[in-house]
Amino acid sequence: MAVIVLALLPAALFDDRTLTVIALLGASLVVLAISVAAASRLMRLLETANDKIATLTTHDDLTGLPNRRWFFDRLDEEVDRARRYGNELSLIMVDIDHFRQVNDTFGHPLGDLALAEVARLLSANIRTSDIVARYGGEEFVIIIPESGAEKTVQAAEKLRMVVEVNDISLEGPEVKVTVSCGVADLKSVVPGKGGLRDALVLAADHALHRAKENGRNQTLMHVAEHERQLPLV
Repeated sequence: MAVIVLALLPAALFDDRTLTVIALLGASLVVLAISVAAASRLMRLLETANDKIATLTTHDDLTGLPNRRWFFDRLDEEVDRARRYGNELSLIMVDIDHFRQVNDTFGHPLGDLALAEVARLLSANIRTSDIVARYGGEEFVIIIPESGAEKTVQAAEKLRMVVEVNDISLEGPEVKVTVSCGVADLKSVVPGKGGLRDALVLAADHALHRAKENGRNQTLMHVAEHERQLPLV
């Protein structure tokens, strides 16, 4: 309104129809420009808000990693791609050893820090083509495209050792955490009622549980319905 008043002010002071028309056109253009700018800003704000909402629904607040729902959607895509082009595909399941003891002994703040730190270490030590997500609780999953189990075991062992040598501290106590890993690939599983995707997840999960039962801080590989333990380096 103020813009229109200021634009029409010369026309009010000078009795000239041409000037009045020019003033009206100028005011209209100014108002249009302001409206376009405001609409553009509003659209950017809406896009930013939508991006934040999308991130909240697909990512974990504590670790910043994609969540379980996002992981399964992406794994479906990777399984379909691997089958279509005949590529290899592997999965690593990672579990923090004795995590409940960390919470009970040092408190949940340090437990949360341990989760976030393990997530950071995993993310920082995988290939750009690999995909890490938080599976739930103290478990993580890593999709390894175009890689068989034998090669993926080496990657899992690297991750296990990286976590083992890093101390986690929170204004005082230093806590050592270790992880156990289970590895499986598409070639080693047979699809059941849940399909090939679920068979791959179950195989990696079974290998992980065997690693924990065998003493933790180790990697087990699923091979054709059984697991082979790998020596610690």
